[in-house]
Amino acid sequence: MQQLSMTDAFMLAAETDRQKLQMASVSILAPPANNRQRLTRKRLHEHIAKRIDLAPMLRRKLMHVPLGLDFPYWVDAHDLDLDYHIRATKLSSPAGDEELAAAVSQIVSEPFDHSHPLWQLHLIEGLTGDRSALVFKLHHASVDGISGIELHWVVFDPSPETRRMPPAAARTAPPIAPSTATMLTNAITALPGQALRAIVSTARSLPYLDHLMPYRVTPGVPTVAAASRRILGLLPGDYKPVVLEGTALRVPATVFDRPVSGQRRWAFARLSLESARKLKHHFGITLNDVIVATMAGAVRSWLLESQELPDEPLVAVVPISVRCEDAAFGGNEVQVMLIELPTDEPDAQRRLIRAHEALRSAKERHNAVPVAAMRAANDMLMPALFIRASRAAMLLTGLRGPSANLIVSNVPGPTKPVYVAGTQVEALYPVGGVVGGFGLSTIVFSYCDALQFGFVVDANCPADPWRLADACEREQKELLSLLPSLD
Repeated sequence: MQQLSMTDAFMLAAETDRQKLQMASVSILAPPANNRQRLTRKRLHEHIAKRIDLAPMLRRKLMHVPLGLDFPYWVDAHDLDLDYHIRATKLSSPAGDEELAAAVSQIVSEPFDHSHPLWQLHLIEGLTGDRSALVFKLHHASVDGISGIELHWVVFDPSPETRRMPPAAARTAPPIAPSTATMLTNAITALPGQALRAIVSTARSLPYLDHLMPYRVTPGVPTVAAASRRILGLLPGDYKPVVLEGTALRVPATVFDRPVSGQRRWAFARLSLESARKLKHHFGITLNDVIVATMAGAVRSWLLESQELPDEPLVAVVPISVRCEDAAFGGNEVQVMLIELPTDEPDAQRRLIRAHEALRSAKERHNAVPVAAMRAANDMLMPALFIRASRAAMLLTGLRGPSANLIVSNVPGPTKPVYVAGTQVEALYPVGGVVGGFGLSTIVFSYCDALQFGFVVDANCPADPWRLADACEREQKELLSLLPSLD
């Protein structure tokens, strides 16, 4: 058994019929080469069956504590059914990018059955050029972006020759999960300790809550945290919060900030990683700065086309990994930064510099948060209160309007080609999610020599995500025009 962390539990508590915290990747598979067999559902089933033990997370399902008195647990599934988890879809051939995107949108819009482990593999056949695609769908309660990519090595191989799996030892039967009565008794026994930890943790974390997930996106928390810093600053003694105060960010209304419907629309784009690196080296900035600036220009152009661009800069959520090298596999080890996205800036070079400055300032504020405060935040609220407070907070967020306009996440992927059962992965695209208060999700995977963008909006959003994909390509060209000519 492994208990979910506070952030993992939040990913479950915030879920509704309309709001599904699911993520996926889409691997575009090359046509069969060198007389190799085509990947079929049967071959994929055999491929996963041989290596399922490499990832215990794929064998675990949820077990809830009675009355919600503690966070849920992952327990071994005694009845793992690979036929349920591995599926296939045949599109009307030849299917192009938009047909593929429509099929992926439907797959990621369907909720998981929580009586099974929370993952699925969907093989999509019938793409143009004799290609196929593999959709690896996961729940955000089990992985974040970094651990999600790591989990892909259960499917991927570094060469066309599939890895030799060690002889399967006689698999011991997984331990029997405790009974409902035992879970309830253990949870009641733990209540006094939870209350004590909550008191101590609140004292450590309260001044920093507007910098910590999931509290920083909760209505009212930034005001409480700032007030606690002011009070502590007036008290005698050496304890002074060192968080750098940032400018309060005003979130403008946009065309994609609408109540979520439960259905998504996904589009994708592929940009040159080498071109992004040239911009990085020329301006002395980071690759993430270049990606965020590219998104700022693309979103600006996208909204201008629709005559929907706000005068104020949009506000973006930028996740950052806080995963330690010795951290347990899986789960969410992530915090977020809120930044002004310079969508109000018409000049491409100034957008690039402003994106760099916004991210630099946000990193300084994040680095000023003590590690002890981050860890203590996990115990601030007793689980029974936290689960209910999370649901109430998400409801309030939807009622009060967006807490940010979009998510921009950059996740490093494989630097060399990978293969699935001998078939090369030509491209690896991400699929994020949208929730109430965040109208647009953009995730970027780096894979080999490319930046692979995945854009998700709600199905009711009138803005076409394919126009955003086109705008990203134009924006990279505009940024590259800033580089000195080699002539």
